[in-house]
Parts: sequence; C-alpha cells; structure tokens
Amino acid sequence: MARSPHLLTLIAEARLMEWLIIGGGIHGTYLANLLMHQPYLRPEEIGVLDPHDALLAAWNRMTTNCGMRFLRSPATHHVDLPILSIYRFAKTPEGQSLADFIPPYNRPSLPLFRAHSAGVIARNGIAERHIQGRALTMSRDGQRIIVETTRGPLQTRRVLLAIGMSEQPCWPTWAQRLCREGAPITHVFEPAFHPDDTPANRPTLVIGGGITAAQTALSLAADPRADVVLIARRALQESQFDFNPCWIGPKCLRNFYLEDYDTRRTTIDKARLPGSLPGEVLKAVAQARDNKRLGFRRAVIQDAVYENGTIRLQTDTGTLRAQRIVLATGFRPERPGGRFVNRLIKDFGLPCNPCGYPIVGKDLQWGENIYVTGPLAELQIGPCSRNIVGARNAGRLLMASRAAD
Repeated sequence: MARSPHLLTLIAEARLMEWLIIGGGIHGTYLANLLMHQPYLRPEEIGVLDPHDALLAAWNRMTTNCGMRFLRSPATHHVDLPILSIYRFAKTPEGQSLADFIPPYNRPSLPLFRAHSAGVIARNGIAERHIQGRALTMSRDGQRIIVETTRGPLQTRRVLLAIGMSEQPCWPTWAQRLCREGAPITHVFEPAFHPDDTPANRPTLVIGGGITAAQTALSLAADPRADVVLIARRALQESQFDFNPCWIGPKCLRNFYLEDYDTRRTTIDKARLPGSLPGEVLKAVAQARDNKRLGFRRAVIQDAVYENGTIRLQTDTGTLRAQRIVLATGFRPERPGGRFVNRLIKDFGLPCNPCGYPIVGKDLQWGENIYVTGPLAELQIGPCSRNIVGARNAGRLLMASRAAD
C-alpha cells in the first residue's frame, strides 16, 4: 500500500536531513527541485518548511488578488530545471488549452505558469517534501542544526533561508491609523484580502503607482457597476521589467562584485524600478480611463479622516472621498524574516550590512551551513535576486560551491 504524503512528511521529520529549506515560495520550490535532482542527494534528505497548506500558496494568493493576467518575467523563468520547460508543457494535452504568451520575451499567462508549476511539483514529488509549519529558533548540536518549529524540532545538516517579502506589506502611517479606527482599508497582499469581497458599487480608491496597483485597479474596475479611482504619487512609469536584464549576467554584475557592500546597496536601490509597469498594462489603464471605467489621479496624501462611513483624503491636489481603500503599496523594505531571522543573527553572530541585509559569500553561505536566497541574498546576487530568475542564479551559485567541495 502506498504511503500517504502526510506519513512521508512525518518520517522525514524524524531523520537527519541534508537540506532544510525554510520558505516554500518560488525560490524554495525551485531550489528544492534542483537539490532533488543532484546525484549525491536522495529526495528524503530534503525538506521544505512552509506555514501554508501547499507550496507556492502565498505566491498564488497574491497574484490572484492583484488580478495578474500575464507574468512580467519571460517564459524561460520558472520552477523547473530545463529552461524550455514551459514551452514543452504548453504542447502537452494538459497545457495546450492554457498556451498563451504575449510579447516581448514570450511572457506566459498566469494560468499557464500556475499549471506548469503544479505539474513540476507533482511530477517531481516536491509536495512530499513539504513540512507545514513555521521556524521559531535554531541551534547547533555538533554537525547538526536543530530547527525548532511550530510542529516540533527538525534536524538538518544545512539550512537554506528562502524567505520572501510576503509577510510585510507596506501600510502608510495614515492607513494604519484609519484602520484602527474601523475604516474599510485593506492591503492587496494581506491574506484576508480577496477582490470578490470589494463591493462593486462602493466608491473605491486603489493607492499605488506600480504594476500591482494598476492590475488591481483594472481587476476591480472590470465590474460595470464599479467606481474605482487609481491614486499615484506621480505619472505612471513604463518599464518592461523592474530591473535592467543585464543584471542577470556578468555584463552588469562584473563591476558589482568589485564594490563594497554599502555601494552594492546603493547600486541595487538605483537599479530596481519599483512603481513601474510594462507597456501592455499601461495601455490597459489608458483604455480603461478613455472608456470611463477607471479614474486616475496624481496626488500625494497629506492627511486622512474617517467619519460617518466615508474616508476623506487630503492631498496636495485637493480632497478625495471614498467608502473603501485598497492599498497596493508594495512591501516594507526592511530585511524579511522578522523575529526568527533577528534571533538567528544574534544567536549565530551572523554578519549584516548597515542596511540590515546579510553579508554572504559567493556560495551564498551566511554562517556555517546556513545559506540564503531571494531578498536575503541580494547583496551577493544583485538587483535580480528577488525575482524568479534570482532563484535560478542562486541555484547556480549553490551548485558551483558544492561541486568545488
């Protein structure tokens, strides 16, 4: 009789793992897949600790909430190992009905990307490596690392921190205050938000100037009864990607590696383009405005009041009123991982730059047998570190270091 995934997970928890990945998003899923294909590792020697009920759950929720239709990344960026995997999947019986790409760079539709990711997870048994829980503390016991979690201790030789930004959505101070007063304000990246919960006939302001804000506003405005206005601090900025693609390879990274860490932080902040959106989304916003389905206002919010069921915003261009606000203001910029990572730094004496982010080696090792990817690795990987391609670059660095051992 076949063992259930739950039983397999319990068995995995009882033995010493070679790798425990903390975080089951894009980075954690891709790197689990990569490690599971190494000839010196058995699948049962790898675990992926994540608090959600499935891998990629947070990523799927956030992309649903903002109404994403197509990825910003090209079709060669995904969670499988072969670079052309999505194209091959799009020709299969499972993928043919979802095969949908847009130029430039043949960017896949969200349904196609999701179905492909689900297939990769199922085909490679990655779901069986998922341990549902949250990391609390870490300690050493000889060559073992003991990770205390919400479901008990786990033992591993190496830990890979694949912690993203999803648990730190950015709330402006005025929005926090009004929310405490009972105002109907939500953030598109909060777990409690769902677009269907936004009453179509209530005047709604979407706050933000980037791709997430634009997609959210378009999604809400698709209902003919909707009254939606997009509020941004500046005119909408077009950029195909949120960083120059040269940062993926040596063309830009060659000089980056010669810089000290303070300069690298400045370089990353200048190179990334938050608050921008690709051409097709900008065009969709313009069409919605022309058709009077979506309003747009450039405004800097200076004060906010909630009274008698109405939110009143005082801005540099006048007063705005709404009965509901949806924030699409991105994530707080500080290092992710919260108290768990803070304690890790203290207990293990892990080095950080003044900006708070880890100082790691070329092998992405932060401390002995503690590795990082995603935002935590950006001072080594560079401006693309948070993106899907950042996971693939992290994988190359990790595998190069293991080959040199």
